[in-house]
Amino acid sequence: MHTNRGAGMIARRKFLASFGSALPLFLANPRIAPAQGKSNFPDGFDAVQAAPNSHKVIFENALVRVLEVTVPPPGTTEPMHHHRWRSFFLGWDTGGKTPHVRYLRPDGTVRDEPSVTEPVHPGKWSIEWMKPESMHAIQTVDRPESAPTDPPLLRVEIKCLP
Repeated sequence: MHTNRGAGMIARRKFLASFGSALPLFLANPRIAPAQGKSNFPDGFDAVQAAPNSHKVIFENALVRVLEVTVPPPGTTEPMHHHRWRSFFLGWDTGGKTPHVRYLRPDGTVRDEPSVTEPVHPGKWSIEWMKPESMHAIQTVDRPESAPTDPPLLRVEIKCLP
């Protein structure tokens, strides 16, 4: 299992290096993304400020911000926070069961996401496009014993419009 984590770290570093060198091609004529409404994205609740235990900046410039995102331990809920910019998640595929989490909103609504078994595609990245996310928190209900040390996810936030 330690070998997969090492391979994931190496692949993540290679991706960041290639992403950084290709960035000018994607964003040759950037426009700064317009500010989102304050009601959905209040000051002081950016993920890095409000939930620093699970969101760490590993790269940032005027165009993008790359966060290392970890799932909180079972029985814990990360603080309410938001993600102002469009982004994409990158995860290193280890397969197996996903954590059982709840997506909590300030109005009290809850979206339950039970654990599911995913096929194993070792050595592959999974990618998920994300729209800006207004205020929310993630509560970890359970985490499979087989995945206590899953590598963190990378969230690449796009601060500008192509």
